[in-house]
Amino acid sequence: LMIKLQEEPIADRVCVPVYYVSKLARDNGVIVCQVGEGADELFWGYPGWKQMLALQRWDDVPVPRLLKRAGVGLLHALGKDQGRKFEYLRRGPLGQPVFWGGAEAFTETQKKRLLSPRLARRLHGATSWDAIRPIRQRFEEKAWEKSHLNWMSYVDLNLRLPELLLMRVDKMSMGVSLEGRVPFLDHKFVELAMSIPEKVKTKNGTLKHILKKSVRGVIPDELIDRPKQGFGVPVYEWFFDRLGEYAKRELEVFCEKTDFLNHTEVSRLVDEKRGPEVWYLLNFALWWKEYIA
Repeated sequence: LMIKLQEEPIADRVCVPVYYVSKLARDNGVIVCQVGEGADELFWGYPGWKQMLALQRWDDVPVPRLLKRAGVGLLHALGKDQGRKFEYLRRGPLGQPVFWGGAEAFTETQKKRLLSPRLARRLHGATSWDAIRPIRQRFEEKAWEKSHLNWMSYVDLNLRLPELLLMRVDKMSMGVSLEGRVPFLDHKFVELAMSIPEKVKTKNGTLKHILKKSVRGVIPDELIDRPKQGFGVPVYEWFFDRLGEYAKRELEVFCEKTDFLNHTEVSRLVDEKRGPEVWYLLNFALWWKEYIA
């Protein structure tokens, strides 16, 4: 059902709880709701962004680029090139920002290994930076404050928000005839938020500092100050049950019929129960089965 509702390979496991929360609201007579999409992107609300901002500032330390490349080359030679840390380290020496958006599913090394030999030859030399570069160029040309945080907001407002977050809430809510509205994305509000300097948004190292300050006294403090809690999905645990065998069968068929992915690498991810990665691939396979095959 969710594959049909998504209409494209969104592949976000959060679609599951969003669907059921939307259904719960609709079953209780709610026909219109307001959702908070955009607040994290505009006001530094993601804990992961805090870490990425720190990584970018470390990358700014004036170390010769040649030395950075040598260090990255050594890690690659030692076979330590698949993890997320290596992915972030390798970008600086290439003159690229550390942050490419909040919807990264696989590292560049993983992508190369996942492609079938045919696609690997066809896409030789291509990377995800090819898609990010035009956005970076527009940012460099137009941003009033070319700060790291403004870049993070800008790239996610261009990519992750419209292509993933807004898609998932719209598809899942409308699938049960519930309308979701996004007040934080009113264009005047976005203009105001993007005019606030980075040093103000990141004051005291508090996520959503400005937004929290603006509603204190209106919303109870215990809600404002409680730890951030997203939609947790136990996708890793799911693959220990029937979903694991189901995913294995579907991905085997997909690899045989399409020649998009390297069957050996896909099987390795399934056998290692790499929940999130397998979930992305399974959604792609099921979308292809539903809409292409």
